[in-house]
Parts: sequence; C-alpha cells; structure tokens
Amino acid sequence: MASKIIVLGDVNGQLQPAFTKISALHAKNNFSLALVCGNLFSEDNDDVANLLSGNITIPLPTYFTVGSTPLPQRIIEKIDKDEEICPNLHFLGKRSITKTSEGIRIVALGGQLDETIVGGLSKEQYLPFHTIGDAKALHGANSADILLTTTWPASITKGSRIPLPDGVTAPLGQEHISDLCATLKPRYHFSSSDFFFEREPFFHNPTQDAPDIKPLTRFISLAPYGNASKQKALYAFSLPASADPTAPLPVGTTASPLFSKKRKALDPEPYSRYSHNDDRGYQRKRGKGHRGQRQPPPGPGECFFCLSNPNLATHLISSIGEDSYLTIAKGPLTTSETYAELGVNYPGHALIIPLTHSPTLALIPDDDNATEKTFAEMNRFRVALEKMIAKASGNKLGAVTYEISKGNGVHTHWQFIPIPEDLIRKGLVEAAFRVESENLKYPPFEVRDPGIGQGEGDFFRLWIWTPPSEEAGDGSTKCLIMPFDESLRFSLQFGRTVLAKLLGLEKRIQWRDCSQTEEEEKRDIEAFKAAFKEFDFTL
Repeated sequence: MASKIIVLGDVNGQLQPAFTKISALHAKNNFSLALVCGNLFSEDNDDVANLLSGNITIPLPTYFTVGSTPLPQRIIEKIDKDEEICPNLHFLGKRSITKTSEGIRIVALGGQLDETIVGGLSKEQYLPFHTIGDAKALHGANSADILLTTTWPASITKGSRIPLPDGVTAPLGQEHISDLCATLKPRYHFSSSDFFFEREPFFHNPTQDAPDIKPLTRFISLAPYGNASKQKALYAFSLPASADPTAPLPVGTTASPLFSKKRKALDPEPYSRYSHNDDRGYQRKRGKGHRGQRQPPPGPGECFFCLSNPNLATHLISSIGEDSYLTIAKGPLTTSETYAELGVNYPGHALIIPLTHSPTLALIPDDDNATEKTFAEMNRFRVALEKMIAKASGNKLGAVTYEISKGNGVHTHWQFIPIPEDLIRKGLVEAAFRVESENLKYPPFEVRDPGIGQGEGDFFRLWIWTPPSEEAGDGSTKCLIMPFDESLRFSLQFGRTVLAKLLGLEKRIQWRDCSQTEEEEKRDIEAFKAAFKEFDFTL
C-alpha cells in the first residue's frame, strides 16, 4: 500500500498560511504525513505563539529538522522538556533516523557544514550547523526511503538535461552529502533552495549481493513557501511500501552523478534485546496510531553504540575513523584515579566500535572489502591504545581487549582495559579468565585468533598484551577464544566481572553503579584525548 506524502520547502515562519494551505490539500488527498525540508521557523514571532497556544492547527503528522536558521528558543524549550510542541508536529533532530508508523524510514541531516570543526560530531541539536562526522554517522542507517538535507549534494546536476531556472546558479554542493546519498541510496532526496529543481531519477550501481537491482533515487529541491516568483514550494507524491526491483527504469533515468567513498552499511537485522544498557535512549515511533504499539528492537537510530542515535553521549567520543570509532566507557571499570600513580590521569577503559550497525564483524557485508577494513582499523585503534598506555606508565601497564561476538547481538564492539604488567607476566590474567569460565561451566578457552570470525559461530575473544621490557624485549600479544553456541546463556558482563575481581574493583562490576556527572565525563575525555593525540591516526 502506498503512502501519500506532501513536502514543503522553507516555510520561514509563515506557519498560519502554510498550514491553512496544507489543511485544504489534506482534506482532498488524505496524506499520510508532511515533511518540511527547509526552515519551518524564522524567528520567535506571533506565529510561534499562536502555534504553542493551539491557534494554528497542524492537520496531519508533520516532521521537520533544522534548516539554515536556529530554532526559536520557545520551541527549543519544548523539545528539551520532551514535551509536545503541538499536536502532529514532530522534530526529527538535526542528525536522525526515524521510522514512522507507516514504516517510512526518514534520515535527516539539518544545517550547513561547520568547517571549523575538523572531526567529531556537533554537540547540540538546534543550531543550523553540522560536521562531516555527523554525516558519516548516518551511514550506519544503511538505507532510507527519504533523505532530508539542508545542503545539496555535490555534482547532483552532473549528467542532467534539466536546466536551472533563468538567472540562478546551483547552490554549492557538498561531497559529504553526496557520499551520504550514495551510501543510503534513498528513494527520495529532498533539499531546499531559492528555486525549484527536480533532477531526472538516477540509479546506483548494483551490489555483489544484488547484481540485478539498481536502486533509484529522485532528487528534488523546493523553493520557499510564498516566494514572489511562484516557484514550486509544495511537492506531493505517493510512496509505495517498497520499491519494485523488477520495474523498468523511468524514461530519462541517468546513471548516478554521485560517488560513494563508503561501502554499504549492514541491514540492522537480526536483532535481540540489547541487555547491555536497558535504559538506553531511543527515538519513538511517531505518526498516526503510534501510541501503545510495541517498540521494535533497537535499530541504528536507537542503538546504544550507533553514532546516528541522537541520544548518544557524543561527548565521550575521542576519535572517528573511516570504519570505526573510539570512545571512553560510560561508568568505566578503571577510572582516572586507578593508575594515577603510574602517570595515567584518565580512565583507560575504552571502547572500539564499528561504524556499521552489525551484531558481529563477520556479518558486515564485504562490499569493497569493508569487513577486512573495519577489522584492520579496529586493530589499529587497539595497538594505538596499547602504545599510549605503555608510554604513559613507563611500560608498567599492559592491556586486555575483549569482544563478545554473537549472531543475535545488536552492535559488536571491543572493550580495552589497562592491566598492571606484573599480573600479565605472571599469567594471572589468563588464569583468571580460565578459572571464571570453569566456575560458570563455560566451554574451555583455545589459544588462537579467529580473525574476523567468518564461520566461527558465537565466541568470546580475549587479547592479552604484554608491554615491552628490558628482559623480554618488545611487547607481545596472546589471543584466546571461547567458542560457544546458542544453548549457552553467556553473560555480557563476563569480561568486566573477571577483570574487576582481578583488580580488586568488585564494586565496579556494574557500570550503572559507576555513574559520573557529565562534567566529570567531559574532564575525563579531555585528559584521554590529550594523551591519545600522539597516537591518533585519524587526525
């Protein structure tokens, strides 16, 4: 079944006339939802007051993001309090993934590029600026029915025979928007400008998994509502529940003018209940009939480890690479005080996380060797952390890195924790893991590295790294693996529990019992980033 959708360009605060017009069109067409692809607001004016007081009616579920101007303060206050702005009006967030109750997948990246930020994510949701890291974070969405961006993609007019209106030039497109569109392959990509432009549909190259399917994208940029030149500011269309891969390409279709630097991200299935963090933030399913519906398992927009989750604690992130990123742990096992006497004045407990939303490394699709590249970069982060810890401590600290690889997991990751080198050299770390597994009647450990883990099934992997010393020479790494099957109720706290007991930190086994204030977390990440800077290959 198809959903009827209506899209508006910049409304620029003309709320009353715009929604009066939408109401009239909705009465005739019964749209499923409306989207605003530019500025909904302009300033904190009378229309904002009328909207908040209920004097402006929004006739159907309407979604908006940040455009090129800041949101009014009264609107921000409503959103911050998690209150309804008004019935039927939903803020998508500046960087977001939303699935409506009709099953329509909307990915939004509002604002213009802030070129003063060379890495990482923007820290707030309401100012009209984003970073390249924000765009990269949305690659994990894998796909989109509709992509909303304030900025045009670079090269979008290349190969098009459709002229621009007289006297105008195309807005300056951005490569990171092209890359996002090429990665997600949305069925529709909407933006806004001073004029209307609808490019011919273009197809993306097929993948190895689907060599006969050429995903189709339509790019449309809408003019401002009520513009003097009467350029098209409203666009209505029907979106089928799914694209028909066997349908012939429309007349005039061109090859994609875009180039993707990134491989296709993994489809988020399969899911399981994510027991690592039951109180994770999530983005609610919105639209008609959403109340009382059972929430689906977390997808990229809700996952505790996906950068596309608008509720992610981005202030804990240290570095973002091409295929993975590095963050310090929330509620860390080792704190800034644990090894302070050894010169480590920050929490050494860090997480290395793939950008792709995948339950295991082996399930990342291998387009353009993405699986190998992700594994290689994660190991590069691991080695860099080992060097950082060794230098800071004068080789008095080694490290343990562990991974739980489960096919019914949500988002795989590695946990890195510094360990005194004498515990490692005496064999106490390995012994602690073997004893705990025997006590729990888990399968025995094997000394081998399964690499990406293709064909392995479920397993717990452990790297034990010994730092360099005058007696033993260069540092060394020993890898152990514990294979297990679905019949084993494997504890996700196994690795942390073993190390907490070994280090005498039993009171810190549960990360929820180790909460910090945001101010303390920000102080920790600044100290961590300063120490890691010398070894950070992403800079």
